[in-house]
Amino acid sequence: MTHDPTDPARVSPEADDDRLAARLDALDQALVESRRVAREADRRAAKLEGEIRTLHRLLGRGDRETTEAVATRTTAALPVPTSGPGGRFAVLYPAFQDRFRGSEAEITRRLRAYLPDVDGLVRSGGVVDVGPGRGEWLALLNERSVPAYGVDSNEALARSCRARGLEVLVGNGIEHLHGLTPGSVDMVTAFHVIEHLQIEELLALIEGARLALRPGGCLLLETPNPTNLMMGACDFYCDPTHLSPLPPALTEFLVEAHGFVDIQVRHLHPRQYPRGVSAAALERMGEVIPQALVQLLARSLFGPQDYAVLGYAPSSAEQSDRFQSATPVTPTSGES
Repeated sequence: MTHDPTDPARVSPEADDDRLAARLDALDQALVESRRVAREADRRAAKLEGEIRTLHRLLGRGDRETTEAVATRTTAALPVPTSGPGGRFAVLYPAFQDRFRGSEAEITRRLRAYLPDVDGLVRSGGVVDVGPGRGEWLALLNERSVPAYGVDSNEALARSCRARGLEVLVGNGIEHLHGLTPGSVDMVTAFHVIEHLQIEELLALIEGARLALRPGGCLLLETPNPTNLMMGACDFYCDPTHLSPLPPALTEFLVEAHGFVDIQVRHLHPRQYPRGVSAAALERMGEVIPQALVQLLARSLFGPQDYAVLGYAPSSAEQSDRFQSATPVTPTSGES
């Protein structure tokens, strides 16, 4: 009696393993493709949501800008994002933030310091928060009934924020700013975002904020402070999606170069002294080391770990003054 070699009952274990491996590879490929399609769908949805939001703003304000002008506005000149967590690290990023960014309660406590800047500034134009992460800032604004929403490229973080009742779009925050009606926003914020950007992306972000903000509107950027040596040399690199530290003077210059006025640089969140070290101990070092050197050491190791740059879009009068000061004077015939 002969046996059929294709009989499933007589297939070798090795052949079974090969079939399962092939099936697993096919499923992996299908999963990758499904995720790609989902990301593209989210991107398109975010773009449509941005256009719908813009049209709602136009209808609400009676703006004369036509919907055709909104539809034809392009962001083709914007740089393509090159940084940020990829697919695998994006999955880990929420847990990463919990470990390295600080607890939500601690971050909320820190962010409360900006609420006086919001009071009296934010009106119907609201706040656009680029990269809201876990949503601590949006939650604070929501508690005070301040109109605000965020734009984040991380789908998991955006879903988590929406589950808490916060408005967060999935998409590119830079493109979103450039797509808004010019002069329609009261405040643009970005907490610990700019250190993830290439220089062209950073310039596009500042430019987009400048276009979107109304006269007197505020751009607020917070980022790690590399003048703290522990931050600049070590802690900054705990996040593998960070590109390079930005010195406060550089960020201030870039904001000013885009026409913002009344710029403030705030140094924030001094580092705690490690166990066994105290301010009193450092002062005693002054008995054997020049006091100025001791102060420099303390400031460099235990000084502010973050800083913020705030800039304000100039009023029409300020813009006119800047133009007049930049316009060369043509000598009259009687002048030498």
